[in-house]
Amino acid sequence: MRIKIIILAAGKGTRAFPLTRNTPKSLLDIGDGMTLLERQLENIKKSKAIDEVVLVVGHLAEQIEAKIKMYRDNGLEVRTIYNPFYEVSNNLMSLWLAKPLMEEDFIITNGDNIFEHDVFHNLAKKHKDGIFLTISRKEAYADGDMKVLLSDGLVSRVSKEIDNDKADCESVGLVLVSGKKYREVFKDNLEELARNKEYLSKFWLETFNLMSHKGIAIRTFEIDGKTKWKEVDFHLDLEDARKLLKLDK
Repeated sequence: MRIKIIILAAGKGTRAFPLTRNTPKSLLDIGDGMTLLERQLENIKKSKAIDEVVLVVGHLAEQIEAKIKMYRDNGLEVRTIYNPFYEVSNNLMSLWLAKPLMEEDFIITNGDNIFEHDVFHNLAKKHKDGIFLTISRKEAYADGDMKVLLSDGLVSRVSKEIDNDKADCESVGLVLVSGKKYREVFKDNLEELARNKEYLSKFWLETFNLMSHKGIAIRTFEIDGKTKWKEVDFHLDLEDARKLLKLDK
């Protein structure tokens, strides 16, 4: 069974302004001349677990499309989907635009996340037939964290609005949907939210809250947040990413 990864990279990255005013966040230099997107693609290739990359683009899309040409020329199967609503919507709508491509198993991630290659490999190869939300644990959670509540080991809620002291773990923005039954369930719930205008400006992880509310089992895949993952939201995150990836000279 083939597996693809859908990378949501349409947003303007306003929290990283002015760095992202004229450059997509995914093309910010994270050290040694390597952009965030290139690091993502290199780790995806290295994982040997993913057959196709789908990038949902919007803000300064032409720059991203120019960057991936090199990877296409070198044999990586990668395509883009343009989100014309990126200025008036959040990434739930970006994911909805990729719904027609969810005919085979797929992974979803954000364009501002870096994962070590073995994370992709282990998620794709060791977990079959289900919906898996990748999580990480730490001693304390902050207001900006995408926090997770668990019930009997399954995901019951995902939200930044969860009280910091009540969170069980953090969502790192990486999900696997595997098996025809679960692909159809996921697509149906994504479609339901997309038809509700209240969700135009919501995060794609709201899909999990709807599924959990309906009693659909959402399992977890846990990684070490100190060494396996980094999110780049703010200026200081770039320095942290360089240290994590040991790219500093």
